[in-house]
Amino acid sequence: MDSSNTLFHIPDCINEIIYYLFDDRKALFSCALVNRLWCRTVIPMLWSNVFNNHLFHNNKEIKIIHTYIKCLPEIQKLTLINKNINLQDFKPALFDYPKYLRVLNCLYFDNALYSWYNATIKPGFDITEYQNTFLQCNQIISQYILNHSTGLNSLHLSYHYTPNRSCFMHFPLDPSSVKEIWHAFSELTELHINFPVNTLNISLLYEKLSLYSHNIQKLNITSPGTHLFCQPDICKHLFQLINSQRNLRSLAVFFSWPNSQSPLFFSALSSQFHSLRHLEITDFYDIPLLITSYLSFFNLDTLKLIYCYKLNLRIDPGPLPFLSPGSQFQIKNLIISGAHYSALNPFFSLIIKITGSNLQKIFFNGCDIALINTIAEYNTNLTYLSTIVNYSIFDNFLLSLSKLKKLKYLEIKKSRNDRKFTNRMISQFAKSIPNTLEELNFNLKTARHIFENDLNLTDHLSIFLKDCNIPLSKLTIHMYELNNDSLNLLIDYAVRFGGSLKELRYDAEGRFTRDVLLKAEKVIPLITDITEDMY
Repeated sequence: MDSSNTLFHIPDCINEIIYYLFDDRKALFSCALVNRLWCRTVIPMLWSNVFNNHLFHNNKEIKIIHTYIKCLPEIQKLTLINKNINLQDFKPALFDYPKYLRVLNCLYFDNALYSWYNATIKPGFDITEYQNTFLQCNQIISQYILNHSTGLNSLHLSYHYTPNRSCFMHFPLDPSSVKEIWHAFSELTELHINFPVNTLNISLLYEKLSLYSHNIQKLNITSPGTHLFCQPDICKHLFQLINSQRNLRSLAVFFSWPNSQSPLFFSALSSQFHSLRHLEITDFYDIPLLITSYLSFFNLDTLKLIYCYKLNLRIDPGPLPFLSPGSQFQIKNLIISGAHYSALNPFFSLIIKITGSNLQKIFFNGCDIALINTIAEYNTNLTYLSTIVNYSIFDNFLLSLSKLKKLKYLEIKKSRNDRKFTNRMISQFAKSIPNTLEELNFNLKTARHIFENDLNLTDHLSIFLKDCNIPLSKLTIHMYELNNDSLNLLIDYAVRFGGSLKELRYDAEGRFTRDVLLKAEKVIPLITDITEDMY
C-alpha cells in the first residue's frame, strides 16, 4: 500500500471515528491526549458547546471562563486587573477557543461568568461597584467571544434576573456595534429569544438579525408582557426577520399582536411556503384569516395553537370562510392547547374536515359533539388522539372512537368538576377501544369531595381491565391512590395477555406493599411513578 496515500486519509478516518464520540466527553478528552493531530481534531468538538448546564459542576464553569480570558489581548487582561480582578495565570492559550463555539446559551454563559467573577474579584466592593464591574467584565469577555467566533449555529438569548446580578449576556444592541459581532450570527440555524416586549432595543435586535441571519431553520420567539400593542416596530422587525430566512422549517411565536398586524405576519410567512413545516402561535383568534391566507397554500406538518385563559374574553371570529371544492390541507399534526373557547370549534372542525385523511395526530383541550363526529368521519388515518371528554358527550365519543381503525395512542382527560363516569360508561369505553391501540393514557380523577373515596375509582379500574380485550403495551393511569388491590388488577391484566404490557405509568399515591410491587415487576418490566411530573 502506498504510504503517502495512507497518510493522506488519516485525518478523514479520525474525523469519522471521533464523530461517533461527540456526546462522550470523557472519550474525547482521552482522544485529545493521543497526539497533536488527534488533539487538533478533538478540541473544536469539546469547545463547540461549553456553555451547557450539564457541564457546570465542580468549578468547571470557572475554568471555562478562565480559559477564554487567557485568549484575551494583554491590554484587555490589564483592564480586568485594573478592575480588581485577580488574574494570576498569564500563560497564553494553546488554541483560539472562541472560534470553535457553535452553541451559545446566554443564561448558562452568565452563570459561568458569575461563578468566575465571585471566585476572582478582590473583596471590598459596595453593591453598585460590584454590579458595574460585573457588567464591564461581561462586556469585555462576551464581545471578545462574539468577535472571534467563526459562526454560531445555535443561539439562546433570554432575560433573567437574579438579586444583585440584574443583567444578561452583554449583547451589542446599539447601532454602532461592529459588523464582526453580527457576522457571528450569519451561520445560525437555530435561534431562541425570550425577552419581555419592553426590553430596551429589542426591536433593534430583530432588525439586526434580519440583516445578518438568513439561514435560520428553527426560530422560537417568546415575549411575555402586554406592551406589544404599543410597539408596532417590534412586530415590523420581527416579521422582517421571518421574511429574511431562506429555509425556515419551524416557527414558534409566543406572544399576541393586534389584529391589524396579522396580514403582515402572514405576508412574512408567505416567503417560507416552500420550507415551513411546523407553526406554533399563541392567542390567535382570526382563524378565518389563518385558513384562507395560509393553510390553503402551505404544506405544514404541524399546526399548534395555544390559548391563554382571559377573563371575560369575548370571541367573534366571524363566519366560516368559503373554500373551493377539492381543497385539502396537508397537516399531519393538529394541536390546540391551553384554554378552550367553544366559539372556535366550528373553525377547527373545518380544518379537520379539509385536512381529511392526511391528519395523523390530534390534541384538543376541549371537544363538542360536532368536532368528535368530524374526526370520526374524515380522519380515517388518525393514529394519535388526546382530548378532554365530558360526561355529556361520552356516548357520542365512544361511537366515534370505534370508527378510528388505525388509532395507536389514546389519551382521555376530563374536567375535574365534571360528573363522574358511571360503571356502564367505563365498561362501554373498554369495549369501544380499537384493536389497533397500543398506548392508553386514562384519567379517572374527578373533583374530590369530602365524602368521596377511591373505592369507585378502583371499581372503574377493575371494570375497565376486565372488559378491555386489547393487549396494550403501555398504560398510564391517573388515580388518587394505587393500592395492593389496584396493582393486583393490573398484574392480572398483564398475565392475561401474556406479558404484552411493557410499561405502567401511574399518577397516584403509591400505597402498595413491596411484595406486590416485586410481583408486578416480574410481569410488567417498567413501572414508573409520574406523580411529580404532573405538578
